[in-house]
Amino acid sequence: MGRAVTLLVCGNAEAAGELAGELCALGFSARPASTRGAAAALDTEPADAIVALEPLEDATGLPARAIVSVAGAFDGAHAIIVPPAHPIQIAGRVRSLLRLGVLEETARLRLADLGDAGHLLHKPEQKSGPISVLYAGPPDPAYLRLEHALERANAQTVAAFSTFNAFDYLHERAFDAVVLNTRPKPDVAHTVCSAMRRNTRLYHTPTVLLSHDEVYRAADEAFARGASDILPASLDADDLAARILALAGERRRRRLSKGLLESCRVSAVLDGETDLFNDAFGRRHLSSLVDLAQKQALPLALIGLKASVPGAAGPSEGRHASGALNQFASMLRHCVRAEDLAVRLSANTFYLALPGTSAADAQIVAARVAAIAECTAYEGEDPQTPFRIVLRHEVTDTRPGDKAQTLVSRALTGLQQERASVAAV
Repeated sequence: MGRAVTLLVCGNAEAAGELAGELCALGFSARPASTRGAAAALDTEPADAIVALEPLEDATGLPARAIVSVAGAFDGAHAIIVPPAHPIQIAGRVRSLLRLGVLEETARLRLADLGDAGHLLHKPEQKSGPISVLYAGPPDPAYLRLEHALERANAQTVAAFSTFNAFDYLHERAFDAVVLNTRPKPDVAHTVCSAMRRNTRLYHTPTVLLSHDEVYRAADEAFARGASDILPASLDADDLAARILALAGERRRRRLSKGLLESCRVSAVLDGETDLFNDAFGRRHLSSLVDLAQKQALPLALIGLKASVPGAAGPSEGRHASGALNQFASMLRHCVRAEDLAVRLSANTFYLALPGTSAADAQIVAARVAAIAECTAYEGEDPQTPFRIVLRHEVTDTRPGDKAQTLVSRALTGLQQERASVAAV
């Protein structure tokens, strides 16, 4: 089964212990360590990420996939948070960095597997030019300071002095980051955060709240609504710009990796009717994902899916039944992330491989896919009697020594056992 993300919290004993406890309450497996004892602690027990409350002298050699510094810049830091840092903010940054790492590694593997299979690669369109930042909120002296600082860093700033104008801009073009002025109404900024997190196109666009108080009293609500960072307007303008540009840079990395993954969707490795990956390439790429998961101790979950159609669809090989299965399969790849692997094994059998995902989280994905299948109606032989497909699923995850074929077989065997038990009833 999947495990909780492990964190090593480095700092003085009291502060590190307190933060480790707060992060454990948020679902992590966190343990404290002194700043000087980080390397020894990692040798004893590896960690997925380091949270540094004090500057680490040298983080470049520490074996962790993500490093979040709450103290300031140092070599090897992937994310720097201005103190005082909220535990939810730290948790969000850790999850985001680890997920980005999985996305980039998966894109690299998929491109390599496609090349090994002898297929021509198409270069994805990459966004070039200066980083673009949208400022949303009433006119403010802090905006002018920020605009000049971003300009010095060769970034572009667009101002929207009302929420309506801000969403007009967001729908017209893609921004690398959004800065929201919390004065005079922080609730408006929180609402914009929520709206962006409910929009699939804007979900990963970082949102930075510009606070005019040294301590932002609504931090709990802001991070719960999806804010990426909260920065005081009194912060040095260049430091403010650096924090925003760091988040914007991550957004560009994410877009690039998704573009690379999309470029892998060449017809030679896809099922012609549904745009899912075919079995041959699926096994090749799943083998690479399994090897990576075992090498880096990453979770990897696989969901086996088997769809069936009721009698109202007509003959099982008929137009209505096969059409419904093809429609469901075409929809399937849009139910998962770009880095997830969606494969069609036969007309009604599929699997989803979810890198960096525990079996518990994969169960949630499987339940969501099943819910979508159950609420979608298809036209049967009798136009007045629509039908719904029946979907069974089985979730498994990698175990020591597993190969790709073992993982797939285990999921499919679970589906067959479930079918047998249903028939017995």
